[in-house]
Amino acid sequence: MAGSTVRKARLQDAANIFELVNSLAGDGTLLRRNYAEICENVRDFHVAESEGGVFLGCGALHLYGPHLAEVRSIVMKPEAKGKGVGGMLLKALLKEAEDHGVQAVCLFTRIPDFFFKYGFRVTMDRAALPDKIYKDCQKCPRLHACDEVAMVRGPIPKVAVLGPSKIKQQELVPLQIAFTGTTH
Repeated sequence: MAGSTVRKARLQDAANIFELVNSLAGDGTLLRRNYAEICENVRDFHVAESEGGVFLGCGALHLYGPHLAEVRSIVMKPEAKGKGVGGMLLKALLKEAEDHGVQAVCLFTRIPDFFFKYGFRVTMDRAALPDKIYKDCQKCPRLHACDEVAMVRGPIPKVAVLGPSKIKQQELVPLQIAFTGTTH
């Protein structure tokens, strides 16, 4: 859309994000998020808006660690679909992942064709993304009947920081975390 911009979300955007994300939760397209959760994680989000400041869509980048981030809750209002706004949001999220030095970015989607042109590929083994599985899939109403395609951009991580891992222990790479100060 001509004149559209993408920026980091602010707390004032939480109501619009909440409404748009949950408008697609009833049919299972997106996981339902409560307002408090949106507020707590608003810094994960970017928003797209028209030249006049009208909210058009949002997307979030959830960081698991330097090994993996996830693009999530990327959704456009109907009037913004097919106008390049989703691509603008995705590029901003990928740039943020790059700025953080994240090695791989994953997502689960029902529209994989959109993401191929941004360097994502399908991964048939969901167990290769244990952080994502542990974080969200356990509470998804479609857990045992998932129709989403798992996609990744970059190398499949050989480390997991959340929950039980399906990766064989000898294949895991130790995650080095430098702490400063005397207390942790």
